[in-house]
Amino acid sequence: MTPPVKKLYEGTLRVFLVLLHDFPSFLAGYHLSFCNVIPLNCIQLRNMILSATPKGMNPPDPFTPNLKIDLLSEISQSPIILSNVLGPIESFRGHLDAFLKDGQMRDFLEAFPIFFKKERTNEIDAPKVNSLVLYVGIHALARQSSQISLSHTPEMEVLQKLMDFDDKGRYICLNAIANQLRYPSSHTHYFSCVMLYLFSESKNVAVKEQITRVLLERLILHRPHPWGLLVTFIELIKNQERYGFWNYPFTRCSSEIEKVFESVARSVMPPGVALGGREE
Repeated sequence: MTPPVKKLYEGTLRVFLVLLHDFPSFLAGYHLSFCNVIPLNCIQLRNMILSATPKGMNPPDPFTPNLKIDLLSEISQSPIILSNVLGPIESFRGHLDAFLKDGQMRDFLEAFPIFFKKERTNEIDAPKVNSLVLYVGIHALARQSSQISLSHTPEMEVLQKLMDFDDKGRYICLNAIANQLRYPSSHTHYFSCVMLYLFSESKNVAVKEQITRVLLERLILHRPHPWGLLVTFIELIKNQERYGFWNYPFTRCSSEIEKVFESVARSVMPPGVALGGREE
């Protein structure tokens, strides 16, 4: 950033810090609208907005040992969304709805990348992806009961198809999913399961590494950190048996990265247990 833009950004952070303190329900309700216009590299600003918790809600400490988020009463409640979710995807919503209805319209997935390109460019349109991800999640939760099922669903097929984009496109898509890891709600629970499912089921190590990057780059900044983001990352690094997180070389690709992982891991793992579940 140039010095004037940096000053503007610092001032914007201070304004949003006031909004976070005095009007958290406003930020929480319009989180999608804000995320659509915030550049991808303004991570601290996005964290502030996504950390907003409606007044009256007091989420449990995500570092609580053996926290079962699926047992929280708030997990069954849908968050209030005040943004226009349908606007950016209106041009292909008919095709999307037809596929989500029964998963039979395979032509939709084959033409998938075309729908998300900006006009007259090959770049991915982030607002379209943001709206698609949230819309698909809402659709999935409306279809399912209290028990979340991901495999063999049209919604999960759509979200997995996003992982076929190139590195830059996939980064935008994973950020769109991470944007829904907020305060305790049915959306946070669903998208936390989605992020962990994509990590465990992907055959492409690059996808696992990019998921780790998207989560980690939001957590290495100063607080506040979104509640759902912390819960998801803690589950990823603690449940070694299911995700095998510490077995991948990208967790030890440099001493700096390894120290960050170790610092986070030791704050959430029981005493006497080292990385990867080995006893010290």
